[in-house]
Amino acid sequence: MKIQIIYLISFLILFTGCNNDDINFADITKERKDIVLSRSEEMLAEESTDFAFRYFQRVNQSETKKANWMVSPLSASMTLGMLSNGAATNTLEEIKATLGFSDSDLNKMNTFYQKLTTQLPDLDNTSKLSIANSIWINKEYSVYESFVDINKDMYGAMIDRLNFSSEGTIKAINNWCADNTNGKIRKVISKLPSNIDIYLLNALYFKGIWKKKFKEKNTKQENFTNANGSISQVPMMNQKESFAYIYDDSFSAAIFPYGNGSFEMVVILPNEEVSLDTILEKLTYENWRVWYEQRYSQELIVKLPRFEIFYEKDLRDVMRTMGMRDAFEEDADFSSLSPSNLQLNILNQYSYIKVNEEGTEAVSVTNASGTISAPLPEIPEPFYANRPFAFIIKEQSTGTILFMGKVTEL
Repeated sequence: MKIQIIYLISFLILFTGCNNDDINFADITKERKDIVLSRSEEMLAEESTDFAFRYFQRVNQSETKKANWMVSPLSASMTLGMLSNGAATNTLEEIKATLGFSDSDLNKMNTFYQKLTTQLPDLDNTSKLSIANSIWINKEYSVYESFVDINKDMYGAMIDRLNFSSEGTIKAINNWCADNTNGKIRKVISKLPSNIDIYLLNALYFKGIWKKKFKEKNTKQENFTNANGSISQVPMMNQKESFAYIYDDSFSAAIFPYGNGSFEMVVILPNEEVSLDTILEKLTYENWRVWYEQRYSQELIVKLPRFEIFYEKDLRDVMRTMGMRDAFEEDADFSSLSPSNLQLNILNQYSYIKVNEEGTEAVSVTNASGTISAPLPEIPEPFYANRPFAFIIKEQSTGTILFMGKVTEL
């Protein structure tokens, strides 16, 4: 009988400021650290970012029901990286090509992900970022130790062999998800089908505080124009501060740093006469690199709504359109994982985001790299996110994109 592999990507972002009692203000911010990449790793980082934008565009093209959604390119690519260590022949080549790593061997890819897994969480003492990987194996099922060892060593994966006929296995897997998402995602499986013998999971959790906080007293009920033209009253956060800013003839973008500046949220706001999807069609890595390098410091009058999103996405069709097909077929080649026949049966991603005013000011960190100086106008520039917008959450030194999302209705 054909053995099928369920492959789950489970991730959470709780993207908000911390309550004051969550932070030791006597030791609020340590100096920003950067991840140092070799030249070959820089090329992998560029390919990883390119994957992020291709992935985001494919999800945007496929999502026709949800007005608000988000995905994690990092979580998706890292879990595919784990899985690729069990693939061979064309199945492996398609996974690597989808990730953009066709010209790199598995060792270089694994080393790159190992660096991100171990170093990203330590960049900012005021932000919490955790990356957790796990592989759950039916104890009656044969898996090559080489596959287990490489994922333990390079991805820090927790390995557990359990009795898959026991209800306790369901509880153990769901508890792992809850533990690694601060309780926000508690259930990714409800039953264990008889033909499922291995689960791969990744949980990515981020909690950051605004470097320049929004004051709750300035939040007011204001209008938000939804994509369908209707008007909603929403709690709109307000502040006037200087932020890194991108201006184009069809959109503007404000960059809101967190903690010591290692992580930041980019809010992309189309001009009023331009649709959000028109901008997102142009949101490729090539364009992004040009736009981001043209950022400059600008005093802004900011209006940003509070928002909260929970989203679940079946990614199989998305990955097929990106070129990863063999993995889902009966003749998939996972012969580096197990002597049994395997195919990828389920590929899901779960996400949660919450944005509000909470946070605290941190010691200023200069965003000098790639910044183009520009004179400030006498009057602050309005940046009113009172209509559909997109957001990107990224790390500075490597450009790694943790999360990307779209808000069109509140």
